[in-house]
Order: sequence, then C-alpha cells, then structure tokens
Amino acid sequence: MKKLLFVARPHSSRLADGAWLLFRLHLGLSIAVGAGWAKLVNLTTAQETSKLAVGAAPLGPPDWFVQQVANLGFSYPSPYLWAWLAAWGEFVGGLLVAFGLLTRWSGLQLAVQFLIIAFVWYGEPEPLLGMYYQQLLFWSFVLVTMVGGGRYSLDYWLLQRSSSIPTTQLLGLKTQVTAVVLVLLASGSGVAQTVGTPAKVAMQELSAIAQQWNGSLTYLDYKTKKPVTLVTTLNGMQSKPRELVLDFIYQEPEGNQVKGYDKVQLSDDGTRLIWDGTPLQISRKTRLPNQALELVLEGRGFDDNRNCLIKRTLVLGASQFSVLKEVKYDGTESFITRNKYAFQR
Repeated sequence: MKKLLFVARPHSSRLADGAWLLFRLHLGLSIAVGAGWAKLVNLTTAQETSKLAVGAAPLGPPDWFVQQVANLGFSYPSPYLWAWLAAWGEFVGGLLVAFGLLTRWSGLQLAVQFLIIAFVWYGEPEPLLGMYYQQLLFWSFVLVTMVGGGRYSLDYWLLQRSSSIPTTQLLGLKTQVTAVVLVLLASGSGVAQTVGTPAKVAMQELSAIAQQWNGSLTYLDYKTKKPVTLVTTLNGMQSKPRELVLDFIYQEPEGNQVKGYDKVQLSDDGTRLIWDGTPLQISRKTRLPNQALELVLEGRGFDDNRNCLIKRTLVLGASQFSVLKEVKYDGTESFITRNKYAFQR
C-alpha cells in the first residue's frame, strides 16, 4: 500500500534528480499559484482585488471560469461544483507535484484536467504539432505521472522510512504537510499580490482594429427581449498612442442609417481596457490556432440601468474582428448575451 501511494525511484544520477526537482518545482508551483490560487481568490476585477486587500475575498472560482466549465458540458449537478473542484485540483495538485508528495497521483489528476483543456476546450487541437501551452502542460503532467517524484521528493523520503513508520502515520503526515503549505500560502500577502497579476496586452497587438470593417451587429432588444441584427460598418481609428475610437454606421431595416461610437483606452500597464469609461480587466489572453488574438475582459458596470458584471470577448485576426458582450445582473446566476459585433475584411 505504501509503495502504491508513494512510489518514487531515483534517477541514474543525482544531477538528473536535481534537474527533475527544478522541473517539478516550476511546473507545480506555476500551476498551483498562477492558475489554481488565482481562480480561488477570484481576482478578475478591481473590486475583487480591493476585497482581497481587506481579507474579504471568497475562496471560489470566478464567474468566467464557471461559465467556461458549463460550456464544456459539466453542468450536473452544478457547473460551480466542477469549477470549484478544478480550481482546487490545480492548486493542491500543483503543490503536491512541486513537493513530490503523492506525485504520480497528482500528476495523473492534472493530466486529466489538461486533457480536457487541451483537446476539448481548445478549438482545433493539434495533438503533435500544436504549439499552445495547454497541450504542453498536458504532456508535462503525463511525464510526471510516468516518472514520479525522483530522489528529491517527499515520496522517496517516506519510502526510505517505511520500514519504521506505519501506513496510517504516513497518511497523517501527508495531510499535515498539505495543510501547512495551504495555510502558509493563504496567509502570505506577497503570494496574493503575485497571483493577482492579470494578463497584459500591448497597443501594437490592438492596432489592427484601426481600419475599416464590414459586418453586423446582433443585439438583444431591451423591450421585446428578442435578437435584432443590423448591417454594420466599423471605422476604427487610433486617436492617441493608447486610445482607439470605434465609429459605427448601422443600417436599420427601414433603410435609415444610425451612427455611434465607442472609445477604448488601454491602461498604462496594459492590464485593462477602459471601454467608454468602464474599466475591464483582461482576465484571459489566448493566441488561437489561426493566430487570432482572443481577449476576455471583465469588470463591474451598468446595463439597462442595472448593476452587473460585464464580460467582453474580443477576437482579432488578420481578416476578422468580433466583440461579444455578456452581462450578469446582480442577484442572477448566469451571463446573458447582450450583443455581438462580427466583422470581416
């Protein structure tokens, strides 16, 4: 039983074991802190960051992650439950991989998670040639599952002492070590500030918006609650070094033309887009297989004169540009689609 739980074998040399330790530490801690803990403290808006500063941030997955899990089909008994398990799986599993405790089992659990992320969630997966970090993480955790903790791991240390320590005490030690690490990380303000670092975007990456686009706007009518689609032309212009002006021309069904515009400003640190005065944090930045840039933005604001959480998803490529706006009103459970711009060149 002990060998099954804490299986670990040394490599051919101590140098190889040292290199494997460094790999485990980087892989495990980057997932635990950068992915799991960041989701658990829900750092997706400035308001949540201020809550964390006073110690009131809840330990739970953010709305965008719950929605993502639901879209993958994990809805029974609750997408929040699956999102909660996934976030804690990244956090605790990453720590166990880093410190080499239950290494193979933790690697297997994380490999299953990233199997779903790399080949189900990802739009067009390329199992062998795809150059995206989700797949790299999947194969890394497969490697950890096969190799184990190595010489410099708690698994190996526990096995060396297995002749004098009963299995029940080993399991108790595992629980104590995990709890201590959790408490240390949860109480460290330096860790909280590090994992709260959001994604960044450069103005150069957004400069392709500054041209003419032809497409459509589909929006949810406030009165009828039905979708309406209008032929739309967008003239994007860079008005300042960190500012874009989006001029829209809408063709109404009666033949009339209506004009409108949005002002989009990039913050100095590149972590926020201020959309018509509403700060939106960049919660996710992804380079899609077709090299298009996908940005997910979230922030508090107003819609239909009601307080809500606003989420905008931008996809910008050489010949396509789309903006999906979703809102989740205070007191409601899920996002609804407010409008979507879809343009091509």
